[in-house]
Amino acid sequence: MQAWTVKRLLEWGIEYFNRKQVPQARLSAELLLSSALKLSRMKLYLNYDYRPTEKELAQFKRLILKRLEHMPIQYILGLAGFRKMELKVGPEVLIPRPETEVLVDQALGIIAGRGPRLLNIIDIGTGSGAIALSLAAEIPKDIPFHILATDCSSQAIEIARANARALLGPESLAKIEIMAADVIPQEKQFVDKYKQDINMVISNPPYVSEQNYQNLDREIRDYEPRQALVGGPTGSEAYAEIFEKVKPFLAPGDCFLLLEVDPLVSEKAAELCQQAINPVSIEIKKDYNQKDRVLIARMQPREEK
Repeated sequence: MQAWTVKRLLEWGIEYFNRKQVPQARLSAELLLSSALKLSRMKLYLNYDYRPTEKELAQFKRLILKRLEHMPIQYILGLAGFRKMELKVGPEVLIPRPETEVLVDQALGIIAGRGPRLLNIIDIGTGSGAIALSLAAEIPKDIPFHILATDCSSQAIEIARANARALLGPESLAKIEIMAADVIPQEKQFVDKYKQDINMVISNPPYVSEQNYQNLDREIRDYEPRQALVGGPTGSEAYAEIFEKVKPFLAPGDCFLLLEVDPLVSEKAAELCQQAINPVSIEIKKDYNQKDRVLIARMQPREEK
């Protein structure tokens, strides 16, 4: 009987996933075998002749069976890459996606151009903490900042806090606060502290319509949290709620709002933003696939230097 080597397992896994029509067959086989053997993907190819133990083979089989059910690889492994971080994830939070990295890129560009003034940021619907933690790690050292990250899910809050502790150093960790709230806290103490004092609102809110939700890929619809995906009957309802609730907190003359949008709702989101907060300007930035992805509202033009 031919021995199971790394090379043979990879070839079998890729062929098997292709036959079963599992998306990203090669990547799936590589990542699951890497996890079962506790090796990096690079080291898999440097250990082609290694013969896994019975325990390792059994673990690979368990992972294969989960993937056959179209469970996302990130949930199987409990980890998802985002920018410079590897975040803990589970079915309680959305899997962070490359499109959301564009949102962070735009925010960092604005922050760099704004100068070294104190910056108060709120990340609404933080989920795994991908946006807030990336900002905390990447904002230049000479800029003083404080980040408030909110989510209405207590499970998401636990995951975001665990990621913050695992991924941020003491200095950055001291500048971020993760709290449970439906968009933004309404307690008097919070309102008194942050009224007209938020300089940046950033969010990847739910923006899928109830009808389009039924057409999502099985991997998304069956596993990712519905409340983090569906924005309401039209998909734009979450934007209206955000604009209404953050309005009292926006710093006059020194505030930007950045929200991830779907091309299907980008125009409606811009319309709602204009009606609710009357910004000086609204831009829609494209993602890597040249699709509408980031709404940027500016409350007042930056001063000319």
